[in-house]
Amino acid sequence: MNRYVDIEPAADTPESAAILDKIGRRMLKRQVDALKSLPTFPESIMRINSVLLEENSNQSMEQIARAIEVDPVVTARILRLVNSAFYGVSGAIASVYDALVMLGLDVVRGIVLSSAAMDVGGRRRSISGLWEHSFGTAVAASALGRTLGMSGVEEASAAGLMHDIGKLVLASQLGSEYDRVIAYAIDEGIHIREAELKLLGVGHDTIGQWLVKRWRLPDSLAEPIALHHEPAQSRAHADVTALVHMADHMIRGYGFGFAGDRTMPPLCDKAWKRLGLNERKLRKAVAKMHIDLQEAMVHANLYVSQ
Repeated sequence: MNRYVDIEPAADTPESAAILDKIGRRMLKRQVDALKSLPTFPESIMRINSVLLEENSNQSMEQIARAIEVDPVVTARILRLVNSAFYGVSGAIASVYDALVMLGLDVVRGIVLSSAAMDVGGRRRSISGLWEHSFGTAVAASALGRTLGMSGVEEASAAGLMHDIGKLVLASQLGSEYDRVIAYAIDEGIHIREAELKLLGVGHDTIGQWLVKRWRLPDSLAEPIALHHEPAQSRAHADVTALVHMADHMIRGYGFGFAGDRTMPPLCDKAWKRLGLNERKLRKAVAKMHIDLQEAMVHANLYVSQ
């Protein structure tokens, strides 16, 4: 059972009724509950597939896991499958490497190929740059965690990669209506979550919570995804949640990718204090993040959306 705090949609207001009313939010939740798959990012799928199809038999599980971990949707699918009741380890597997060992490459290859065949429906404005932001947050979480000497950095990185998966759900389920939310956030100079709450009555963090509860992902991933904007509410995995919260700010400040707005979300002072951060440690983490991003861009031939 997931132990993180439930987040209820905002109460009805004239603003929240602009796109989705209370009934609309209930219908959206049903759509989330019924989701079998999500749109994914074609560039990363191509990279993962090329690694899996590499004739060089010396490809290691570590190399394959690293290739998969740059795509939040494929990562989510693999973790969802391995944590299903069918494998009897519900909520126990939180890293791609462990999932690969349990599932085997044939199953993983099938997941990736099915992702490649999925109709993405075109590059909507609402998801353009989201992959870079998600990947950058994962890199930032890893850099910050290692700088602070924290354990479980791999899980924090996976949570960082998937922290905005709710935005992908909204973009795929609402289409042009979510484009309106993005435009509103930019025009009004507000954070995307604030725009979502005003126009939809529900934020991407809540959508992410619905999804991870439906997919029965481990608490170590579910709690940071659900509470990355409200880390002070975290209980069971407060350190990882605080880490993802700070990583989101780090990559936004760095200007890597596009999270759906042109502003910074509120910084949680409790998260800063919980991690024992100071200016020196943060500068060191940002420097490591910069190096890791540059290496990743060269290694994976990453393209940053403008």
